[in-house]
Amino acid sequence: PMPPTITVTHLDDETIRFDLQHVDTSVANALRRVMLSEIPTLAIDKVTIERNTTVLHDDFLAHRLGLLPLHSFFCRYGDQSPLADDPLGGFVFNRDCGCQISCPRCTVKFSLNVKAKDLEGNQKLKVTSYDLINQSSAHHCWVACGRRREEVETEFDFAGDPTEGHVLLVKLINGQELKLEAHAQMGIGKEHAKWNPCCTAVFSYEPEVTLDAKVYATLSAQDRRDFVDACPKVHETPGKSYDYDCVQSDGNSACMVCLDCIERSKATPGLCRVADKPNFFHFVVESTGALKPQEIVQRALVVMQKKLGDVGAHLATAAAAAQGVAGVVGRGLA
Repeated sequence: PMPPTITVTHLDDETIRFDLQHVDTSVANALRRVMLSEIPTLAIDKVTIERNTTVLHDDFLAHRLGLLPLHSFFCRYGDQSPLADDPLGGFVFNRDCGCQISCPRCTVKFSLNVKAKDLEGNQKLKVTSYDLINQSSAHHCWVACGRRREEVETEFDFAGDPTEGHVLLVKLINGQELKLEAHAQMGIGKEHAKWNPCCTAVFSYEPEVTLDAKVYATLSAQDRRDFVDACPKVHETPGKSYDYDCVQSDGNSACMVCLDCIERSKATPGLCRVADKPNFFHFVVESTGALKPQEIVQRALVVMQKKLGDVGAHLATAAAAAQGVAGVVGRGLA
C-alpha cells in the first residue's frame, strides 16, 4: 500500500489547506478530532481579582480572560518538547507538576491594573488584552492577538494605536478600576474549549465525476444544453461553439456534489456518475492564534503517534500476560 501523504495547497498566518491521501476515513477523522481536542495549549485558567468596580462581575471577566488566545512554543505532549533548547524543559500540566500550587514550569502569571481618571464627558477607557502584563518570562507566552507590548516598547519609530487588534475586555468610566492577577496553564480542548487551538478543523471528500462520452454523444443538442447548464461548476471548452459538443470543469474538486447532473441524467442511464474518491480528503484548519496552522497539524501528528505507541505497548503487555496465564494453566493441567 501507498504510504500516507500530505500535500499543502494553501498556507497563511491563519489557515492551512492540505490534501490527505492513502488513509481511510477513520484516520482522517482521528486527525481532525486530535486537532480539536488533544493538542496542549496555554490559556488563563485561574484569576484572582483584587479590585473590580466595573460594570462586569468577576465571573464574566474571568470567562473573557480565559478565552483569550495565548501563544507559546513551550507547550508539549508527554515527553515531546517542541524546542530542544527550552530552559524549562517545556511546560507541564499543573496537575502533573511537583509544585504545591504553581511554578514557572506549569504557570505563566499575568497582571492587570487599570484605573480610569481624568476622562472628559462621556469618554470611556477601553481595557484590552494589551493591558495584560506578563510577570513571568515574556518570551515563553504572550497574547496572540494584536501587537506584543514588548515589541511596541522597543520600537522607537512605532506610530499608531498599540491596542489595535487586541480583545476588548471592559470599558471604564471615571473612578472605575480593575486590578487582577491571572494564571495561564496548559490544557487540552477536551477539558475546555479555551484550550482548543482551532477555530475550525474540517475535511471533505474528493468527488470523482465520470461522464460517458459515448452516451453523451447520443443526446440531442437541447438535452446536452440542459445537462450542462444544470451544473453550476461546469463550462464549455474555450473556443468551442455553443453546440456543447464537449464540456469540461476545472477538475473534480470543482464539483460540490449537488447531484443536479444525476437528476438530469435519470432518463439516460449511464450518462454520469458521481462518487467519493477513496482515501482522499481535503482538510481546512483555521487557527485561533494560539498556534500557527502548520504547528497544529504537526503537533496533532505527534499526539497521534504517541497514542498509537501507547496502544501498541498495552497490546504487547496484554499479549505477554495472556501467554503467561496460558503457560501457568498448561503446567497445572500437566
